[in-house]
Amino acid sequence: MKPLGRILTGAALVVAALIVGGLLLLGGGDAEAGPTPPPTCTAPGAAPRQPAAPRDYAGVTLSPSQMDAARAIVGVAKGLSISRRGVIIAVQAAMQESTLNPAAENGNALGLFQQIAPGPFNAYAGYDRHDPEPAARGFFAVLAKRVPGYETDSRPNHELAEEVERSGEGHRYQGWQAFAEAVAGALLTGSGNGGLRCTDRSVKGRVPVTVRGTEVDLPAQSSYSGVVVTAHPRIAAALAAGLSWLGTTYAWGGGDANGPTKGTRDGGVADEHGDYTKVGFDCSGLTLYSYAQVGVTLVRPSSAQRTTAEVVVPFAQARAGDLLFWGTHHVALYLGKVAGQDLMLEAPSSGDVVKVSPVRVGSGDFRDVGARPIPEGR
Repeated sequence: MKPLGRILTGAALVVAALIVGGLLLLGGGDAEAGPTPPPTCTAPGAAPRQPAAPRDYAGVTLSPSQMDAARAIVGVAKGLSISRRGVIIAVQAAMQESTLNPAAENGNALGLFQQIAPGPFNAYAGYDRHDPEPAARGFFAVLAKRVPGYETDSRPNHELAEEVERSGEGHRYQGWQAFAEAVAGALLTGSGNGGLRCTDRSVKGRVPVTVRGTEVDLPAQSSYSGVVVTAHPRIAAALAAGLSWLGTTYAWGGGDANGPTKGTRDGGVADEHGDYTKVGFDCSGLTLYSYAQVGVTLVRPSSAQRTTAEVVVPFAQARAGDLLFWGTHHVALYLGKVAGQDLMLEAPSSGDVVKVSPVRVGSGDFRDVGARPIPEGR
C-alpha cells in the first residue's frame, strides 16, 4: 500500500463529543445526567520525537472517530479469532497509513489501511474501503495468507505489517508498536491495560449555551432571542459548541478541533489586520471546531467542506447545522429559521468576531446549498 507518511508530531486531534439528552451548559455549566459522550483517549507510543533516543515516545490523543476505528479493528479481530499480536500489527499499520482515519485517501489508496482494490488475493474487492470493518477483514485476510504463522513468527511486528502493506517503508510501523499495544490491551480486555487514558480534553468557550436534546437556546451574546431546533442531538451539540465562542476574534487560519489558535499570514488583508498575532477562528476553523466536538472531522479550506460533504441539499431544504457557502472563500453554520429569520453562526472576516448574522442569501456568490456533516440530520 502507498503510505500517507503522516506521522503525528505532538498530540493528535483532540475532540470530545457532546451528545446530550438532558440539559447541557457549555462554557461554565455542568451537564445533567445524559448519554455518556465518546471518550477522548490518550495512549503512549507515538512516533519517536526527532531527534530522540530509542523508545522515547510522546503521547498520542485519540478522537472519538479514531477510537471508533480502533474498536472496529478489534471487533473484527475477535470475530475472526485473530490474536492480540494480530490486532497490534493491524493498529500499527492503520495508524501509520491513515492516522486511524477511515476517510483517508491517497490516489487509489483508501481507508484505514490505504488499500488499493482488488488487492492481493482479491482481498480488497467488493466493499467500501472507507468502511473500517470490511477494511480490517481485508487486512487480516492478507495477513493470514502471507504470514499464516504470524503469532509465533520471530520477525518484529513492523516487518509482518509490511508483509501485508508492501509499502516499501515498513520501518515506519515500528514507531507505533507501544501505542498499538496500549490500544489493544485496553480494547481487548476492557481493563485499560497498556496505559490508555480516556478523558474529555476539549476546550469550551466562554459563553454559556443551553442545550435541551435537539434544541439550542440562542444566548444573549448573539443579540438574537429564540430557539434553534435541529434534527439530532449531535447537531445541537455542535452548534452549541460554536456558539460558546461568540465574540471571539477572527484570525485568518485560526482554529482547530481544540479551539481557537493563532492565525497565520496570508500576504494580504489578514496581514494588514495583524491576524497572525491574534488567537481566534477563521470561518472554516469555526465549523471544523464545532463538529469536532461531536466526533465529526471536517477539513480545510471552506470549499473542501462542501465538496467532501456526504449530503448536499438546496438551501430551500437546508436544516439547522448545515454548512452554507459563499464562493470558495466563506462557510458558516446555518441556525435555521428563528423567529421568521434565517440566521447563521460565522467567523466573518479580519477585524470582526464570531457572531450570529442573517443569512446573506442575496449575495452574488451565495452557493444556495447546504452541506450536511451529520447524515442523521436528513
